[in-house]
Amino acid sequence: MDLLSFSASLTDPRSGHYKMYSSKSIFYIALCAIICGAESWYDVQEFGHYKEEFFRSSLPGFTGIPSHDTFNRFFSILDPVSFEQVFRD
Repeated sequence: MDLLSFSASLTDPRSGHYKMYSSKSIFYIALCAIICGAESWYDVQEFGHYKEEFFRSSLPGFTGIPSHDTFNRFFSILDPVSFEQVFRD
């Protein structure tokens, strides 16, 4: 399974209708950044900006790079058990 497929298989933990960034984009950018050595949400955001052209070409419906706060909020409400299960599968 590639990272894009993995990102699509995870459940979006957010509620509400207004979601500026797709969960797929948030997962994909974060996982790519962490694999490349990012150690904080600031690093993830910086990596995203550095590789923005790549993400724009590989993510359908790409709307930009989320802020470090968005990454933090998103992953703080993510169910770790379901994330681990999808990651192990």
